Amino acid sequence: MKWISNFKIFEDNDTKESPKRSGRLLTDAQRHYEENKSEETGVLSPAMLFTDVVGSSKMWSDDPQTMSIQLDKHFKIMDNLARKYGGFVVKTIGDSFMIYFGKSEKSLEVAIDFAVEVLKYEELPLRIGICSGKMTSKKCRIQDVELVDFFGDVVNTASRMESKVAEKGGIAFTSVDNINNQLKSISKKYRKLTKIEGTGIPDLHGVKVPVVYKINL
Repeated sequence: MKWISNFKIFEDNDTKESPKRSGRLLTDAQRHYEENKSEETGVLSPAMLFTDVVGSSKMWSDDPQTMSIQLDKHFKIMDNLARKYGGFVVKTIGDSFMIYFGKSEKSLEVAIDFAVEVLKYEELPLRIGICSGKMTSKKCRIQDVELVDFFGDVVNTASRMESKVAEKGGIAFTSVDNINNQLKSISKKYRKLTKIEGTGIPDLHGVKVPVVYKINL
């Protein structure tokens, strides 16, 4: 199966000579990312975003042909909008995306703006989770390809925002940093912002945050 991307094309075919990543999309941004060990320090923070298609297993079972067409559209939407908002596609796993937004005063807000536009154009039902804060980047060599991945509490928290907090067609986000300034701007843009604290936060399977936010469009 061929995944078509504005970044790079790789084919899931053992006869091809192109490097593979176990069927994952390998982008030019991934190939040319320059690791900087001090990148995630200081007052500016990056953000991590995760997506997942809700009910994709059933959709593949019910109508694989339509699902394949929809997934091609999905990859193009994610690809194009990641470029627009400066997001770095770290990897895809099946129909799920992991996207990094570089450190800035508005990395969380930019990630949310990206997520909102994705949901505007996307036909597949998505959940999206985001977290901002310090994370560690590391280059790893897998299947003869040097790749960049990200690790730490922020990455795990972003994943839990997607899987445990976000609703179908919605966004969940939090941060390990003070995001009051960004929240002012975010709340003005997106009126349907719900704050969840304390016991109202679902079990995040080991991740602990004092507050999370949801945007349902």
